[in-house]
Amino acid sequence: MREALLDWFAANQRPLPWRGRYVPYQVWISEVMLQQTQMDTVLPYYERFMKRFPTLKSLAAADEAAVLQHWSGLGYYSRARNLLAAAKTVVADHQGRLPSDHDALLALPGVGRYMAGAIMSIAFNQPYPAVDGNVRRVLSRIHGWPDDIPERVWTAAARLAEEGAPREVNQALMELGATTCSFRRPRCLLCPVREHCAAFRTGRQMEIPPARIRPATVHVQLSAVVDRRGVRCRMKSVNGLWEFPTFPALPPGSFTLAGRRQHSITHHRLEIAVYTGALTDTQDYVWKDPGKVPVSSLTRKILSATLSRPKSEKTRASKTT
Repeated sequence: MREALLDWFAANQRPLPWRGRYVPYQVWISEVMLQQTQMDTVLPYYERFMKRFPTLKSLAAADEAAVLQHWSGLGYYSRARNLLAAAKTVVADHQGRLPSDHDALLALPGVGRYMAGAIMSIAFNQPYPAVDGNVRRVLSRIHGWPDDIPERVWTAAARLAEEGAPREVNQALMELGATTCSFRRPRCLLCPVREHCAAFRTGRQMEIPPARIRPATVHVQLSAVVDRRGVRCRMKSVNGLWEFPTFPALPPGSFTLAGRRQHSITHHRLEIAVYTGALTDTQDYVWKDPGKVPVSSLTRKILSATLSRPKSEKTRASKTT
């Protein structure tokens, strides 16, 4: 099975920008970005980020606003803050080189068990497992495990990595899960290890691994106000990101409905009515150009509503007193 998996990966691996020379800094950045984010979304962000911060030392020397601005829209901004803090630690404690020691990696901000294993195996080709959702799914189906016992999966992944070529083995498992052994539509007839897969032999691909119970969706209604003066808008900094004012209900003022937007944050679904107009209470806000400061993808969506009027809904004035 291992040989078939490695042969398949050698012939079918995607030409990703951090593959080839496997520079540890580049592998690290890619792994941080790929947490909770799909590959197609990450690739353009990775290219822009690496152009601005080509080395670990250049990242460590940056301020948080610059890092957040180049992360803007990628979400889960604690990743960017931890990345910056870890880069500063590496420069201060490891002479600017990402450590090739597993325990030293775990001591860095934002680096957990998976991240340390991925860096050790992919960047340094050391025999450590790295179990993400893809690896969990592939190994669970191969072994036919109907229940979710994480440590069992980690043990199986460690055994494969310790047999040699950990860089290729771990990436092959990830790649197979991402491109072939998908959760909802596994392409078993194209799988290089189907002859070794217990789930395939028993027809239980859709049952293994068991689906994790997700929290119920919480629907939230909000009103957002874009108070403009030329290209500048009233905005407020929240944890380093600049946002437009949002309210459960419109505050006093005169506003015009510009459009509606939807946005999901974990299990919360936001329904946002976007208004333009002048705020009366602006003590918490300052004038900023949203194109020149770090903003979230939600802020981008709100701004987009003011640039194009919805066809199905007439703009109307709304006054509150």
